[in-house]
Amino acid sequence: MRKQPYTETGIKKCKCFRCGKPAYSQWQICSLDNKYFPICRECDIKLNKLVLKFMKFTFWKGIIEKYKNITL
Repeated sequence: MRKQPYTETGIKKCKCFRCGKPAYSQWQICSLDNKYFPICRECDIKLNKLVLKFMKFTFWKGIIEKYKNITL
């Protein structure tokens, strides 16, 4: 985790904070001082799905399917 965002090259050198797989993206949350955490594609999709459901998007399945295709 770090205070500055990872670069596209830098994120590829990291492992997912949650599962240890190669990182694909980064996650940031204000309750953790806006630090950036590397996450893999699978965990990124799971996190997005969780948030969409929590926020009560009734059409979350379609959003996630579209997101999966974008994040290949």
